[in-house]
Amino acid sequence: MSDKTDDRFNAEAVDWLLRLENATDKQAIQQAFEQWLASGVQQQAAWQRVNGLLSAPLADLQGIEQLQPGHTRMASRALIAGPQLSRRSMMGKGLALVLLGAGGLALANRAAPLGDLLADRRTSTGERRRFTLADGSQLSLNARSAVDLRFDGQQRVVVLRAGELQVDVAADVNRPFIVMTREGQVRALGTRFTVIQEAGSSLVVVQQHSVLMTPEMGAALRVESGQALRFDRQGGTFVEPSLRTCVDWLEGRIEMRDEPLGDLIAALRPYRTGLLRVSPEAARIRVYGTFPLDDVDRTLRSLAETLPIRVETMGFWLTRIDVQ
Repeated sequence: MSDKTDDRFNAEAVDWLLRLENATDKQAIQQAFEQWLASGVQQQAAWQRVNGLLSAPLADLQGIEQLQPGHTRMASRALIAGPQLSRRSMMGKGLALVLLGAGGLALANRAAPLGDLLADRRTSTGERRRFTLADGSQLSLNARSAVDLRFDGQQRVVVLRAGELQVDVAADVNRPFIVMTREGQVRALGTRFTVIQEAGSSLVVVQQHSVLMTPEMGAALRVESGQALRFDRQGGTFVEPSLRTCVDWLEGRIEMRDEPLGDLIAALRPYRTGLLRVSPEAARIRVYGTFPLDDVDRTLRSLAETLPIRVETMGFWLTRIDVQ
């Protein structure tokens, strides 16, 4: 079979990964996928190649299919033309798949979230930023975060599109300060708090004074200084302190106190352009220590030296972590 034929079926396999992960009608997509997979040995071989290469669904491709066609073509052309991704060298390593449309977009999306290019304020992979808003409030964004701003004469609204923010709210008795997520809204009753947009839920952590959290379809809950509340559209639950409730990222570090390695890897992902994969067994290992966010390689080396794990790197774009 020619390389062009392989590329075509590889591209179809990657496309099915995207569809399966982003589908709203899971049953219909699954049936269509099974029909495609049963339609020939080329399809089956391509599916095995793609899954063998990545060993996991392409979770980092979430949302790329929803981008405007102009954005995807532009990102793909820029990535393929870039000197850091020589097509010949990548093919020489058997990794030509990453230069297919979806794979190329995955890497572009890892460098800077393509779905948030038009956000009012945003950060790229490995980037933290602090902004002074029009009212004097101080807004800090963790890596791979994005917000939209809706300030007018009646209210001050920050829409958290992705990632994590901390805000020091400037006093304004005439205009409430509100952070909106996909699950509800957090209204400032004081000065400093953090909001995190997670998959299917949000987390609010209060550093000073208090906030009022109102889910989309539930009753409001007050969160006091030192408390953390995870909420969905129906309501919220107070949670125990953990790395997710800390704001060490403002100082470029993360502190673990007998917490799962999988949680640490999740916190490192916004700081690494390449993909980080951790096996379920390795993810359960408990971790102590303080780790730098701005040098992920150093953190991974430290973990490999002190934990019963192995860290395997496939070029710059994929790192696997598993038990020894």
